[in-house]
Amino acid sequence: MMHPIEPPKEQAQAGAVQAVEPAGASASLADAWWASVLAGNVYAPHPIHGPDVKVRLDGNRLRISGELESEEDRTELIRQARERVGHGIDRVDTSDLTLAKRDEQRGILDQTLMSAFPNREAAEYARAFVVEHSRVVPKEDHIVDPDHPDGMTDLVTAGFIPVARKALEKGKALLVLRVDETEAFKVRELLEEDTRSEWTVATPPTLSTERN
Repeated sequence: MMHPIEPPKEQAQAGAVQAVEPAGASASLADAWWASVLAGNVYAPHPIHGPDVKVRLDGNRLRISGELESEEDRTELIRQARERVGHGIDRVDTSDLTLAKRDEQRGILDQTLMSAFPNREAAEYARAFVVEHSRVVPKEDHIVDPDHPDGMTDLVTAGFIPVARKALEKGKALLVLRVDETEAFKVRELLEEDTRSEWTVATPPTLSTERN
């Protein structure tokens, strides 16, 4: 469990800006990563895909390998690489850049994740960060805080309501996300390791409400 950390005022304000314009922030990080790669630093993790993407410079040829979650991600990464042709590289080899194999079937089960944050601004930042970096579109996402407690009992299963109420009594904000069960681990990992969540819990999987 991550230790509670109160973000400084400047970070909270920066988080609010990023929550409004996450795509621009992501593009800036990607541009900086590509500049670093072309300068010879091929070991820095990709800002979005992390260690799932590996690069190697072979003379003027850039080799990209790894596994990505979707064809959209692969197409976008290849587009970015080809934009750099003529700027230190003359060829891009993506023959070893593949799509991850999925054994789990999507659309069967849903899982709800609930994370506590020091305030609403931190929760809003976390929501934008998780959606951007996980590439997961939540089926539902809500932020509940002491000033906006309505609907909490509809969002949280009965077993977690006492925990949620106690957090609100302490002035915390709760981020509640309902996602496909196959994507829940990735989302929870981001909430626990890369945001300022004080704690994160996951409800047991339930049958998807979108099943026919």
